[in-house]
Amino acid sequence: MSHLQVSAILPASRPEAYDLLSNPARLGQLLKDHLEVEVKRGAESLRRGAEYELLMTRYGLSQPVRLRVEEVVKGARLTYRQAEGLFADWIHTIRFEDHGDNQTIVTDYVDYRLPFGILGYLADDLFVRKDMERLLFDRLNRAKDYFLAVDPNSGKAPV
Repeated sequence: MSHLQVSAILPASRPEAYDLLSNPARLGQLLKDHLEVEVKRGAESLRRGAEYELLMTRYGLSQPVRLRVEEVVKGARLTYRQAEGLFADWIHTIRFEDHGDNQTIVTDYVDYRLPFGILGYLADDLFVRKDMERLLFDRLNRAKDYFLAVDPNSGKAPV
């Protein structure tokens, strides 16, 4: 099993950062330039056992992905597991911690295993790990940019 850990400080409160990064409808915006994400089916509320069906497209190839929520601690932690998709195993935990005044440290922990045995391990070493780290860093940087684009009149980030 491979492991990734990526962190960033976001200029937002913990509830604001959590609301943005835990919303499946925002995935497409946060992952643009890497993946196209279409939410095909999703639970109305984020809760343990909820499932989301997504269609993820990259390099012109589409892959259905089904995610199951494993743990929700509102404003603090979210864990989901891939129930169907490209990876043999995929578990993603996002932690949210206060960091000074109106700032949040967000840390992504991803444990994954590629299919195809030794070929999967080779692909991971050669390019998958670096690609996923870049994708996760870019996602957090887009979240940071989202909060930096606060409307000075309302004090709110754009919806």
